[in-house]
Amino acid sequence: MKIGFNYSNYYSPPKVINHGSIQKVSGESVPYTIELGLSKSSINECNGWKDFTTEFIIAFVEKNPDVINYKEKLQGNIMLEDYHWDYFKKALFYNDIRYNWFFLKTPDGIQSVCLTFHPKKSVLQNVNIFYIQYLSSAPWNRKSSFYEQKYKGAGKEILKQIQFYFLNTLHYNYGFSLHSLPQAQKFYEYIGMINLPEYNDENGLLFYEIDRDNTISFLEDKNERNR
Repeated sequence: MKIGFNYSNYYSPPKVINHGSIQKVSGESVPYTIELGLSKSSINECNGWKDFTTEFIIAFVEKNPDVINYKEKLQGNIMLEDYHWDYFKKALFYNDIRYNWFFLKTPDGIQSVCLTFHPKKSVLQNVNIFYIQYLSSAPWNRKSSFYEQKYKGAGKEILKQIQFYFLNTLHYNYGFSLHSLPQAQKFYEYIGMINLPEYNDENGLLFYEIDRDNTISFLEDKNERNR
């Protein structure tokens, strides 16, 4: 009788699909690679992000014993909406060829991760695009008064490189869509995504899509230069 579960079936050998450089908040430029594929070590590393956030939550609670609603107080300084994410469970659940895992890695580790689904029918254009199932930056790359941010734009950079991958390798069209966590809505609106309320999900997550022109502006950083 066969006992146990072969978790190796859920991993695919990662391959580097692009590379570049990303800036630390200090101004230092650091090389990165974009990896496509899923490894056990990558999943374990992303799951370890929770430990980083937990340390600051514990410190805050210890220093503020009289606070009644800790979540409300913490929410403005730490993004907690993805705190509970278990990347191992996601790897098991989203396990077919329509899903792709991408990782932005620097010499000191994974700085952002994204899981995409394709093809996804665009609601703004009569073309196929890709859908962002999950996108997350390492917690130390987010602005917070609890700690110093390490890298700038890790989430934005991986998103750009994924769009280039779908354009140049899979020959998809410009554009992508997603359902956004509340704390991420301003970021997606900032890069030019449009909320289409009729596609919001049953849990209240807003649906966003970015059209061709805004995607091109995003890739060329025109939105950055005009703000």
